[in-house]
Amino acid sequence: MTAAGPVALDVRGLSKHFGGVRAVDDCSFIAPKGKVTGLIGPNGAGKSTAIDLISGFKLPDAGSVVFEGKALQGLSPHRISRLGLIRTFQTPREWRELTVLENVVLARWDESRETFWRGVLGLRQAGREATLSELSEARGILQEFGLIALRNERAGNLSGGQKRLVEFARIRMAKPQLVILDEPMGGVNPVLGERMALAIEGFITAGTSVIVVEHNLPFIERVTDHVVVMSQGSVIANGPFESLRSNQAVVDAYLGEMPTYEQPGA
Repeated sequence: MTAAGPVALDVRGLSKHFGGVRAVDDCSFIAPKGKVTGLIGPNGAGKSTAIDLISGFKLPDAGSVVFEGKALQGLSPHRISRLGLIRTFQTPREWRELTVLENVVLARWDESRETFWRGVLGLRQAGREATLSELSEARGILQEFGLIALRNERAGNLSGGQKRLVEFARIRMAKPQLVILDEPMGGVNPVLGERMALAIEGFITAGTSVIVVEHNLPFIERVTDHVVVMSQGSVIANGPFESLRSNQAVVDAYLGEMPTYEQPGA
């Protein structure tokens, strides 16, 4: 398996079995650097387990994961995130009692201040200790995401879609090299969905490669450069979304029909 350009993530022979169940079975794929890669498949295909293995939340039985030339297997999620690979979860995880602005400011990790900020001062005081440049940058990101009016609102009071946008704003503030988005469209209305699509384009412009795990195929078609399809724990196809419509293995995995969607403006 080769890539035409630089590679952000190289997954080879990844496997994870739970008793007799092969949740991930010899899974291999490449996520190109500077691109949006879709990871799709029917329920039970192994997508969630695969990203748990990649991000360190589960240990693989076999296989390798190389991120920006660094082997990740055996590293904790904390170590992996510090290398520049972060992931979201199906349910947004915010600091509920902190404001939206504080949530975004605290996404910027600083090794020299982490123990001091999060240990001695606590999270709220850590937000107050942010530099003027960090506060200015965070406000600019909130403005870009249409959240500036909510900057002083407690994050726990937001709607599900607003929390997801705050999560995206935190990603922008953190500036990772690669982000894995786990079902970002879950429970999100179409208006916010379009803003998320634009945010993903912004990640790429800012230098963050993206993997999107998603059941919403119109969204996948809208935002991705190419797509990896999993079924029964293994990768069965990859390529541009349009090319998958005629792939018999993909059609079979989706119960005989690969849905067709009109492109925006068609």
